Amino acid sequence: MDDVDRAIVHCLRRDARMSNVALARELGVSEKTVRNRITRLLGSRAVRLDVKVTEDGRPTRLLLLVQAEPGRRFEVARALAERVEVDHIHLTTGAYDIALVASFPDGAAALEFVVRAVEGRADVQSAESCHLISEVHPTGESGSATDSPAVDTELIGAFLLRRPGFATSRHLLDEACALALDGLHADRALASIFAGPSPADGLLATRYRGLSQAYVAETIRRAEREKVTTVVSRVVATGRPALIADCRTDPLMAWAADLVLSEGYITLLTVPMMHGKRVVGVLSVYLDKPTHVSDSYVATTQALADHLGIAWGRLDAPSAP
Repeated sequence: MDDVDRAIVHCLRRDARMSNVALARELGVSEKTVRNRITRLLGSRAVRLDVKVTEDGRPTRLLLLVQAEPGRRFEVARALAERVEVDHIHLTTGAYDIALVASFPDGAAALEFVVRAVEGRADVQSAESCHLISEVHPTGESGSATDSPAVDTELIGAFLLRRPGFATSRHLLDEACALALDGLHADRALASIFAGPSPADGLLATRYRGLSQAYVAETIRRAEREKVTTVVSRVVATGRPALIADCRTDPLMAWAADLVLSEGYITLLTVPMMHGKRVVGVLSVYLDKPTHVSDSYVATTQALADHLGIAWGRLDAPSAP
């Protein structure tokens, strides 16, 4: 491989979804050059593409080091390789005979696997395990999280500087969702106004972008039926933003974990819309990648929500059409 080949590989390791056009622009070569280089690298087997599924309902990952009974390492390795939980397995030298990585839906399933499938084998002497937190790429950045999306300060600033006026609550919420996607560059957005001074009074209006109608309806239904502590109820109780870095594994989202996985988002930020000291609604932004949300991003989202709260107070009769 020459320097161009290495640069292509470096870019694809950082973001495997980069198009040939984007690669060509970054490297200063033609799209045809990139296309031909990638074809040649794949054809010569100098580069191999792997697909890692991270949203299949198995967010808990373990590294296990296994010591087999003398003469049994091959049999143990083959047996464990057949398990659906096992992602990778290797024979090793040193204190342990086998190293494997396995994935599970939760900690209980991981413990069950270690105790019964590994330690429970008569030909296994011992096993040491540890949780895998995240993958680190050669760049030094975590492979499981990205930085906050870039904020369109011109768009958000223009909204914050003008006196907002809306005919109905739904018009206000539509604007909130549009600003969340276009100004905050969120992948999805949801905005709600409460029908009374408490969320228990129900919702006057809810609007959303990028979320399925089935997801929104089911989350509202479960929250009302199961009386669980939700992100929204926490935001209302504290009057402060709530940030969930990974909704697939956070205990606060356990009541809707299956819905989170089916919908496909990961990071969630919910901020209160305030009118005076009262929380009149919430604005939620959803990010499809694990994201390190910065303090400035949270502050900008809250400023947007505060301005929306002011706009709500200017409605003559806040009502949904």
